[in-house]
Amino acid sequence: MITGRTRVFGLVGHPVRHSLSPAMHNELFRRKRIDAIYVAFDVPPGRAGSVADAVRTLALAGVNLTVPFKERVLPGLDSLSESARLAGAANVVLREEGALVGHNTDGEGYVRALIEEMGMHPRGRRAAILGAGGTGRAVAAALAAQGASEIHLLNRTQARAEAACAALATTFPGTRFTAGPLTPAAFAACAPALDLVVNCTSGEAVPAVSALDIRGLARGTVWTDANYWMAEPPQLVACAAHGVRIQRGIGMLMHQGALSFALFTAMDVDTDTIRGVLDIGGW
Repeated sequence: MITGRTRVFGLVGHPVRHSLSPAMHNELFRRKRIDAIYVAFDVPPGRAGSVADAVRTLALAGVNLTVPFKERVLPGLDSLSESARLAGAANVVLREEGALVGHNTDGEGYVRALIEEMGMHPRGRRAAILGAGGTGRAVAAALAAQGASEIHLLNRTQARAEAACAALATTFPGTRFTAGPLTPAAFAACAPALDLVVNCTSGEAVPAVSALDIRGLARGTVWTDANYWMAEPPQLVACAAHGVRIQRGIGMLMHQGALSFALFTAMDVDTDTIRGVLDIGGW
C-alpha cells in the first residue's frame, strides 16, 4: 500500500515507455518488502536543466537516468562517484542527506554481463566502442579498468570521441585509446584485430552502424548491442551469419539494474532473480 512514507524512485529519460525498469524494481521492492515505488518520467530533452531540481523539489529518493540525460544532468549534481566521474555520465542519482550524488552502473553492468554470458574477460582484449556518449564512455572506462589493452572509440562527431579518449587515457595509462569517426573506413581499419565490438549508439545512429562492413571481423569476435529495446538491432543478423558471436543488451540491463537496486536499498539481488522477475527466459 502506498502511503505518505512510501519512498519514490524513478526513471528519467525520453522515450521511456519501452523500459523494463519499472516492472523490475517494483517487483523487487515487493519481494524484499520495501516501502517504495518506481515510476517512469518521460521528460522532454529540452528540460534537462530542470531534472536535478525536480529530484530535489519532489524529494525523490533516487532516479535512474537514460537517454538523453546521463551527461546533461551532471552540472546540477552536488558530487560524483568515481564511476560517474570516469564515465562523464550518471545513470543513477541518489538523494543523500539533501545532496544529489551521481553514480554509474552501466560500465560494471556491461562487464559482468560480458563475463557471465560470453565467457570473455576484458583483460588483454582489443575493443571498438561505437558511440562516445554516456553509455559508450562508461563501457570504455569499465573495460579499461579490467585490463583491456586497446579501445577504439568511434563516434559520429569525432571530437567527442577524442575528448573521451583524452580523459580516459590519464586514468588508464595501460590501455591504448584511439578515436575516430563512425564511418566504414574507420571501422575497417581496426576491425581485423578486434576481440569485441560494443554498439552504444542511440537509435538515430542506426544508418551509420548498418553501413559498417562486419566481414573484416574475425570469427569468434563478440558483437554486443547495448540497446535491449530494439527489436532488430543493426548488424546482429549479419554478424551471426559471419560467425561473429552476438550479445543483446538485456544482460547489461539486468546487471546494471541489480547494481542500481543495491545503491537504492543497500540490498543485493542476483540476476537470476531479476530474470525471473522480468520473465525473460533464455535471453
